[in-house]
Amino acid sequence: MSDNDGMDGVQRSALVVGVDPRLFERLAAILRGAKFFAEHAETGEGALESIALLPFDAILVAYPLPDMLPQPFLDAVRRKGSPCQQAAVVLLSSQATAAEAEALVGKGANRALAVDGHLELLPHVLFRLLEVPPRVSVRAISRLTVQLYNGTRLTLCQTENVSQNGMLLRTDQGYPVGTQMGFELVLPGEGKPVRGSAVVVRHTIPNRERISGVGVRIASFEGDGKSRFEARLAQLAS
Repeated sequence: MSDNDGMDGVQRSALVVGVDPRLFERLAAILRGAKFFAEHAETGEGALESIALLPFDAILVAYPLPDMLPQPFLDAVRRKGSPCQQAAVVLLSSQATAAEAEALVGKGANRALAVDGHLELLPHVLFRLLEVPPRVSVRAISRLTVQLYNGTRLTLCQTENVSQNGMLLRTDQGYPVGTQMGFELVLPGEGKPVRGSAVVVRHTIPNRERISGVGVRIASFEGDGKSRFEARLAQLAS
C-alpha cells in the first residue's frame, strides 16, 4: 500500500482515547487531512462503550490512560467478536514513556508513537497498519427493510460508499444506532441484487462530512451474496 492509498476521497474512522482536548484538536486536524473522521473519548472506559457498538478503522490510545491500565483496554478491543478486533491500534506516548508503550506492541497494540516529536508520521503509520477492506465510492440504490419499535418500514436510499464490512447510506431518516435492517442492493454492473442484514452503527455529521446519513455494519448475507458482493467490490476498487 502506498502512502497515498488513504487519500482517495474515501473517509475512514478513528477513535482517539484518553488525550486532552488540545492534543485531540491537533490529532483531529492531522487525521482530517488524511481522510479520517475522528471521534474523542476522554477515558478508556468511555471508549470501551463506543467500541462495544461501533467499528473504527483505527484507535489511537494515550499511554498511560487516565483511568485504567492499558492491557485490559487492549484485551477488550481485541476480544473475539469485538467490532474493533481488526482495528489498527496505536499507542501515543511521550518520549519518557516510549519504551513502556513499545513493550505492548504485539500484545494488542500494533505500534507506539511518541507524540512529542513525531505526530507528522501518524498518517504514514496508519496507512501502513490498516488491513481493513478499503471503501469504494459507489452510488447505487438500496432498498431497506427497517425494523423500528412501531413496526417495519420500507424505504429506498442511495449508498455513498461501501466496503466488505459496511455501507454509508445517504438518508434524512435519523435511525437510532442499533437499528436492525434488511437490505437489497444492486451494485453497478450486477443484474442480481445482493441481500442481507445490517445494523446502524453511527450517524454522519453533515457540517463535517457534507452528507446526511447513517453508517451501517453488514451483519449477514443471503445465499451467495457475500462472495458476489466481495468479488464485485474488488473489481470496482481495481
